Amino acid sequence: MARPKPSNEHSLHQLDWNLLKVFSVLVETGGLTRAAAKLGRKQPAISLALKRLEERLGTRLCRRGPGGFALTEEGRRLAATCVRMSDMIRHLPEDIADATQTVSGPIRIRLISNLVHHRLDDAIAAFHQKYPLAELQVDVATWSDVVNALLRQEIDIGVAPSQRKRAELTYFPLFTELHRPYCGRRHALFGKRVAKAPDLAGEAFILTGSDEPDQLSDFRLKHGLGRNIAAITEHLEEARRLTVVGVGLCFLPEGYAAPDVAAGRLWPLLGARGLPSMDIYVITNPNGPPKHSRRLLIEEFKATITGGKALGAEFSRPKPARVRP
Repeated sequence: MARPKPSNEHSLHQLDWNLLKVFSVLVETGGLTRAAAKLGRKQPAISLALKRLEERLGTRLCRRGPGGFALTEEGRRLAATCVRMSDMIRHLPEDIADATQTVSGPIRIRLISNLVHHRLDDAIAAFHQKYPLAELQVDVATWSDVVNALLRQEIDIGVAPSQRKRAELTYFPLFTELHRPYCGRRHALFGKRVAKAPDLAGEAFILTGSDEPDQLSDFRLKHGLGRNIAAITEHLEEARRLTVVGVGLCFLPEGYAAPDVAAGRLWPLLGARGLPSMDIYVITNPNGPPKHSRRLLIEEFKATITGGKALGAEFSRPKPARVRP
């Protein structure tokens, strides 16, 4: 197809934005037939829209033939531009809210399950009290899913441990989570003190599978704990349940187990000294779109550490912590 010479008729104010939408769906689906099905239109209408867009821009955007559907270099560049435009439109309500400094709209938070600490609760409670129009969207995932969602800019804030720090993200230490071995009231060790971790090597343990922190796995292997397996579950709630009913011993986060200890359902078997622990971080992606509400929530997290002292606009990048082998 010959390329017509661009003129003022092809200026931006005369471009039909619906043609860009059709082109975006065409690229996403990879063909006229699939694009027509997704948009609920006839295939000739999609083909005509593509032709009109090419004529408006004065260039060929794709090639169609026996080999299938393929974008030209111009088509690839336009497709990339459409992706950026779509992302800008998706963030438009947040950007407008930020421009007026009105703290409203969604704040997307993803954290690992069963985090229990007053700093986490205090920060969220203080933020909600100050900015009740903000909508907190909270989701639960594994630590790796939290990091990946931040890298893809699907969420605003992550709260998770960090097995391996990513240079693209920023980390702010929120608290340290200690893991202790517990038993239930029906277990023979309930109410007894155990001096050293190796003394538990002969006991049956409930393991949490692939979700077990590396620090805890290293500790267990070092002291021979868990060679006798009573149960395995990927869910901490079920591990706690099995421990309470006396199936076996289990390492649980100290804060998570505290209510059951206070109620007499669980018993800690070792002192806190030398037990495995891991730092829990507030994590964000500084390359994401600026967002006033996100910054304010981060400041609330920081305030729980500093006691309300002066806070920066964004938390800093800590020196990478040594990752345990």
